[in-house]
Amino acid sequence: MTKPKPVESKRTSRVVELKDYDHSACSADFLEVTEWSNGEGFDLLIGDFNRRPGEQHISLTWGEFTALQAALGDWIDPPEQDAKPCPYVVSSDEGTSYCKLGVQTADLLAKLTG
Repeated sequence: MTKPKPVESKRTSRVVELKDYDHSACSADFLEVTEWSNGEGFDLLIGDFNRRPGEQHISLTWGEFTALQAALGDWIDPPEQDAKPCPYVVSSDEGTSYCKLGVQTADLLAKLTG
């Protein structure tokens, strides 16, 4: 019995530096999105070396992504013109700032990735 030859494919990938979007990110942190070869979803690779050393891998179908957007609801709607740059950044009693959305998103992603 002959084994089938491996299928070679090219996948579209995009990378952004997290420091441009997340005030707590360091210069080495990044987010990479790669579309699946069959077009039915994408892989996320998050390199966050500041808060949790290493990389996180998350795979979502486009349907799962749509469900995630629905679950996030108005958390991801753009802020009004005269609002703060990020309406979810709050100050703690210790005088530090953190993003409520980031904490809630991290909790949601932890549940998704089990």
